[in-house]
Amino acid sequence: MLTQLLPPVFYPRVWGARDLRRWYPERGLEPEPIGEAWLSPPGCPVLIKLLFPCQTVSMQVHPDDAYAAAHGFPGGKSEAWHVLEAAPGARLGIGLRASAAWSELEPACRAGTAAALLQWLPAAAGDTFNIPAGTVHAIGAGVVLLEVQQPVDVTFRLDDFGRGRPLQLDHGLAVARPTTAGKVPPAADGVLLDTPFFSLRRHAWPRGGTLAPQPQPRWLFNLAPPNPGNAASQLPPRGQALELPPGVPFQAAAAATLLEVRAGAGPAFGAEGAIRG
Repeated sequence: MLTQLLPPVFYPRVWGARDLRRWYPERGLEPEPIGEAWLSPPGCPVLIKLLFPCQTVSMQVHPDDAYAAAHGFPGGKSEAWHVLEAAPGARLGIGLRASAAWSELEPACRAGTAAALLQWLPAAAGDTFNIPAGTVHAIGAGVVLLEVQQPVDVTFRLDDFGRGRPLQLDHGLAVARPTTAGKVPPAADGVLLDTPFFSLRRHAWPRGGTLAPQPQPRWLFNLAPPNPGNAASQLPPRGQALELPPGVPFQAAAAATLLEVRAGAGPAFGAEGAIRG
């Protein structure tokens, strides 16, 4: 089977952007804000998205596989973020700040003040963050993120910052806990993150390069700025993913900076779930 270029599927979100032309020049201004572009089709063992928040995304948390199975959800959701763009002052809320007590979380969520409990970390292009299931988190405005996650979009919203959408506090407070979430230091071998569910690798080739065949499917995302020569170089266009089936190598005919996503050993589920964003 040959490589397959995966067209994005766009989803409106109240916190999204109305102008995606930096990423998709063929699109005009959006009639409603677009928050997510899904880059992997249903049935994939990972879900890959681009996120375009122009407002802070809700404070939320996701279950692990055990909690999901016990409560009728199709699966858990651990995820990772790779920052593609970040405006000055952009930040990501990951876990509770050191001075916050977990006993404060429920009353703060009910009062709409939970954002003050978050640990807010600065975000810069090229940063990678690991967000295991159970991590309380929020995404600030002014970033573009590549999100890689288990392929179940189950989210429990804890605080919507005054937008009035429903919260899922019973489930959310039951699964929220301290985790190992945070910024991932880059490794010399290019492996950004390796989890039981997926791994992220960065490849930088000054004059083109080759990826050897692997027994599992992989997905490539072009981290370089837009380049009209991408078609000739076999690189995926900006904002799209290229799927490499098992046993298929990849060779670029030009300089390239690519993010490679591999599925891990975690269970695969359909991409549908509960509340999103």
